[in-house]
Amino acid sequence: MESETKERYIHFLNFIPKVGNYLKGVQRQPVIATAKKGLIDLVTEADTGSEKMILEEIQTHFPSDQILMEESGLHEGSGRFKWIIDPVDGTTNFRHRLPLYGIAIGLEDTLSGNVVMGIVSLPELGDIYHAAKGEGAFKNKNAIRVSETSVLLDTLFATGFPYEKEHRIDRLMNYYKSILLMTRGIRRTGAASLDLCWVAEGKFDGFWEEGLQPWDMAGPSVIIQEAGGKLSTFDGNEYTPYIPNLIASNGKIHENIIDIFRENVNLLF
Repeated sequence: MESETKERYIHFLNFIPKVGNYLKGVQRQPVIATAKKGLIDLVTEADTGSEKMILEEIQTHFPSDQILMEESGLHEGSGRFKWIIDPVDGTTNFRHRLPLYGIAIGLEDTLSGNVVMGIVSLPELGDIYHAAKGEGAFKNKNAIRVSETSVLLDTLFATGFPYEKEHRIDRLMNYYKSILLMTRGIRRTGAASLDLCWVAEGKFDGFWEEGLQPWDMAGPSVIIQEAGGKLSTFDGNEYTPYIPNLIASNGKIHENIIDIFRENVNLLF
């Protein structure tokens, strides 16, 4: 691991519990201040408060870095590193006082175009998943690996649905039906970063979703890859956080899933 990446990695592993404690405190308040970004897309005081804490930390300690954040967008910088951050992944869960939410942090090296570090904190579950490129993937202090399941019918999948469902509903249900009939089952937690970390840990064997944003994928993408998993777009092309659809798997059943999506290629877009 390069020294500049390592410095940021260690710094945020030490810092992220502070943000998690803040979020737990907000969720325990009698009222959580909430606004709407769309018909069902919410933003809470926790989203903006968490984002402010993280933004100030980066700008104080790594002032030349670029920062891409869900709520405030792109903050320009002159350096090679770009932080890609979701201050609360699973805002709807958070607002309904469910414990399935997290903080997702990715670090992109803009010279190579690779995401080189990822941290996902799940405050209510007490877990921090993290990885740096070439260094393995971890849950807290323990190394994690993807599952070994190679028979599609024995797999358990996760998915999520985009906020703008109306014009996509037939396609979404077609994917859901196809995967459901060929696997043991499907789960929906409501937080993509959580789903992806559970693929990395082997709890899920695969995941797919469309309508994702860079901050949903960047941090957990490193964790999956370092845990031995595989990522791609729906059509089997190379993963990038800037293409809004994703298949993630243990690698052993990845081509099976791509084949399912290719059978429905006319419904992709």
